[in-house]
Amino acid sequence: MTTNWTSTESSHLSSWLLRVCLAAFILIGSSSIASAEEIAIAKADNPTADVSKKDLKKMLLGKAKKWKNGDKVVIVTLSGGAVHDTFIKKYAGKTAKQFTNYWRKMVFSGKGKMPKSFESEEELVAFVAGTDGAVGYIDSATAQDGVKAIAIK
Repeated sequence: MTTNWTSTESSHLSSWLLRVCLAAFILIGSSSIASAEEIAIAKADNPTADVSKKDLKKMLLGKAKKWKNGDKVVIVTLSGGAVHDTFIKKYAGKTAKQFTNYWRKMVFSGKGKMPKSFESEEELVAFVAGTDGAVGYIDSATAQDGVKAIAIK
């Protein structure tokens, strides 16, 4: 049995399908965006409460070497994933690949050493919690024992 659709019926069906797909895309996309808010973290006893976006970029790129209290900045990163990609793009102004290549050039030229990298946010948090001057990033939903969020202004 075949159905002969008129052009009006076909147009209405196409329009309806387009609306359903668009609504599903918006719902799925907005729920994933809402669940992932990346935050900068430091050791809980770090006296710094906030940092400018410009100063954070300098830290991430190895151009700011010390915190205001004199502690050496120790950059730590995630080795990959959505939190890493988003945070690095937003605050270092580079894609994850560009960031890695930037640090490789810094190492090759003797101007820096590669940031310590972690497979999981939990490992990164544990390192930051035990390291003076460490700065890293995690999803805001990740447990933050021994660290504190640093507001980005």
